Amino acid sequence: MSFTGEFYNIIDQKNRLSIPAKYRKALDLSNDKTFVLTRGFDACLFLYPLEEWKQVEEQLSSLSSIRDKHRNFIRSIVRYANYVQYDSQGRIQIPDNLLKYANIDKKVMVIGVIKKIELWDQDTLDKYENTKDNFTEDDFDELAQEINF
Repeated sequence: MSFTGEFYNIIDQKNRLSIPAKYRKALDLSNDKTFVLTRGFDACLFLYPLEEWKQVEEQLSSLSSIRDKHRNFIRSIVRYANYVQYDSQGRIQIPDNLLKYANIDKKVMVIGVIKKIELWDQDTLDKYENTKDNFTEDDFDELAQEINF
């Protein structure tokens, strides 16, 4: 299962977001309508298919609970994780605390990032992408060479 592309969407009055049909179709192949929604990096939200989230949990479990940094990292990811299922109209409900974290009011940019989906407030994403320290052409070239792109 792979998520690619971007979609503009709107949050309704009940904090519901319609998952793009293209993404639902990928999930339907695994007969699973469950996602895990949590805080992402850079003030966005991460939406993982359940099977992918299980792999994230395994990776988090491999970190040492003795080390302070590891505990804090695990807590910061898992604390905000919510299991959500899309309804018959393909909508998930997003908790208020996650909408607030991501500055999402109404307009949402839904971005496929291979194994997960990112949800962004459009203005926040625009500001992030326009910062000069963000991601340079040299960064792109370096990483493209690493994976023989």
